[in-house]
Amino acid sequence: MGSRSAHAGEADPVPGSPVDISAVAGKLVYASDGKGHTIAAIPFAEDRSNHIYWSTDGKTFNALHITGGSSVGTEKFDKVFWDPRVSARWQAGLGMDGDGWWVQCFDRKTLFKVVDGDARTKLTKAPHVAPTWDRQAYALARDDSGKYWFVDRGVGEKSKQFRVFVGQRGQLKLKPLVNVVSDSEGDIFATKEGTLRLVLGKSESTWIAGKQHNKLVLLPLDDNRQLIYRELGPYLGQRLGTPCDDL
Repeated sequence: MGSRSAHAGEADPVPGSPVDISAVAGKLVYASDGKGHTIAAIPFAEDRSNHIYWSTDGKTFNALHITGGSSVGTEKFDKVFWDPRVSARWQAGLGMDGDGWWVQCFDRKTLFKVVDGDARTKLTKAPHVAPTWDRQAYALARDDSGKYWFVDRGVGEKSKQFRVFVGQRGQLKLKPLVNVVSDSEGDIFATKEGTLRLVLGKSESTWIAGKQHNKLVLLPLDDNRQLIYRELGPYLGQRLGTPCDDL
């Protein structure tokens, strides 16, 4: 039910943990927009888990989750990176073609120039870290009045650390949990105000407050990623560690 998954056969690294680039440092190409924003990538690499990084200031490089891409010989290539705020996945991408290096965020395409010499050497010595965003959307439901229930969880070793938010669009508030049950039959998240019950497999959800049981509509996460990350409230104004934070 998460909106982002690890690459097949891989576990999510600890968010923000150091990445050893020594084996690929010579292959990485660094390119900047002249305003401090810098990308690093290995051109034409087919492996989806290839080292691809973004830096806001050239001082720390944050790895990107790559979800797809293509290439034409050694003439041009593109990579699509995870950013749930865009309406179409191609609107979050980077690559190189006849115009040079570029980064796409929403409808904006920004050109980058390759960094060489001592400036490049300095960039290779900067810290390179695993993706820093440390939450995953887990479940989204609403009632007939437009009130939403949103559940997220941590990444990797913190995947059982759940949070529940409740409220109208743009005004969801964190509700401290007093108990969590998560097993093959579904999930139960108990707060001081009530209990959210999710039945996996049957796509059922219920909010229980005292003797009152309100059946909720369980919404698909992927179809509602923009709603979750741009409108509901829990993530408004937060940086996801991608180029679209800045461009």
